[in-house]
Amino acid sequence: MSWIKKITLISFIVFAFSVLMLDCALAGEKIKLHGSSFITEWQQMEVGDTEGHVMAVYKSKQIYINEINNEKFTSNEVSTMDINFKTGQGSLKGYGISEFVNGDKTTRRFEGKSVGKGHWKGTWTIIKGTGKYEGVKGGGTWDSYSMGQGKPEYTEVEGEMEFPSE
Repeated sequence: MSWIKKITLISFIVFAFSVLMLDCALAGEKIKLHGSSFITEWQQMEVGDTEGHVMAVYKSKQIYINEINNEKFTSNEVSTMDINFKTGQGSLKGYGISEFVNGDKTTRRFEGKSVGKGHWKGTWTIIKGTGKYEGVKGGGTWDSYSMGQGKPEYTEVEGEMEFPSE
């Protein structure tokens, strides 16, 4: 085999291996996401103990970009919120399902609390995954900022994911 053919073959093998490794997930893979969230449905009931105190159930959609690997994906969430609109104090809990371009999904549980007007912080934990994310474990923190009533929220998410050993 000529040197040109050998170099071409070796180059192709190295290139193919590199491409395959781009999609391989490592144990303890760190993630850093930035995204936008839009509330699509909102139902609330007054609690009645103090003025402005409500319980709400809402759905929202998100678009995220992973700052580390540039992966983009969408997410849908269902949440409950206990908030006093007069004082701005409250808490929330919910579940989110992220769907990736190839159809793989992760399901997470999250909770948080108000830390200022239109500013929320909390934690998240992955509870299930499909495809590439089957068996994945992980979690982290999130920090969300409201851009105003009826406008999207800006969210920063950090955490780690651990993929099962093959």
